[in-house]
Amino acid sequence: MKLYHLRIPKGSLPSRVILVGSRRRVSLISEVIGGRLIDEGRQLIAVGSYDGKEVAVVDTGMGPSSASIVVREVIEAMDRRGILVRAGTCGSLQPHVEVGHLVVSKAVISDDQVSRRIIGDYPLISDEDVVRALETAARELGYERGKDLHVGVTHTKDALYEFEDPELSTDPESGRKRLDFLSKMGVLATEMEMSVILALTHWYNVRGGALRSGGVFLVVSPFVSRGLTFMHPDQTDLVRVALRAVTSL
Repeated sequence: MKLYHLRIPKGSLPSRVILVGSRRRVSLISEVIGGRLIDEGRQLIAVGSYDGKEVAVVDTGMGPSSASIVVREVIEAMDRRGILVRAGTCGSLQPHVEVGHLVVSKAVISDDQVSRRIIGDYPLISDEDVVRALETAARELGYERGKDLHVGVTHTKDALYEFEDPELSTDPESGRKRLDFLSKMGVLATEMEMSVILALTHWYNVRGGALRSGGVFLVVSPFVSRGLTFMHPDQTDLVRVALRAVTSL
C-alpha cells in the first residue's frame, strides 16, 4: 500500500535521505547522484547513489506544515531508521553570518506551532555525529569555522515575510523584540523546516525508531537588521556537503 502523499510504499526509500524545500534542488542533487526521478505524488523524489551508497532526496515543500506531512511519510518509507539531512537555505541573524556562508545546526529554537504539536517543549537537538559529519564535509571543501562556516543554534519560523520583516505582521513591536532577542542570544540563522525534522526524529525514536538527523543551510538573505532581501548564491557546495556527510555515516 502506498503512502498517501508521496505515493511510494513503506520501506521503499534507502536509509540515507536528504530533505530540501525546493523542487529545483531535488533536480540539482538528482544530477549529482544519477538519480531516478519519481513524481507520482505531490512531492518530487529522486533515488540514486553517491560514493557507492544509495541516497534519496525528497522535496518537503516550504514551511513546517508541509514538512510535517512529508517527513513523517519519508520516515515510514525508510522503515523508521536511517539518516535525515536537511539541505536548505536560511536568513542571517548575525552580522558576521553573510550571504554565501554555510550554517550547520546543532539545535533549534522553534517559533512554529507544528513541532510543538508533535513533541511539546522537548529540546530540538541535532545528532552529534551528523553535525560532526556536516562540519567535516564543509571543511574538506575549504570552508573555515568562524569565517564562512558557522556551527551552532538556529531558528525555525512558520511565516517568512512576517517574521523577517516585522512591519508586515500584525504586531511589529513584538516582532522586532523577538528578532533582537534571538540575535543577542547568538542564534545564527532562521529557516522554516528544521524544527519539524528534529521533532519527528525524536517522536519516532522514543517509539523504537533508529533515526539520526541534522541540517546544513546556505545563507541567502543578509543580517535581518539590514532589510529583507534575497540573494542567489551558488548551491553546489551546499549539495556537496550534504551528500558527503550523509554517505560518511
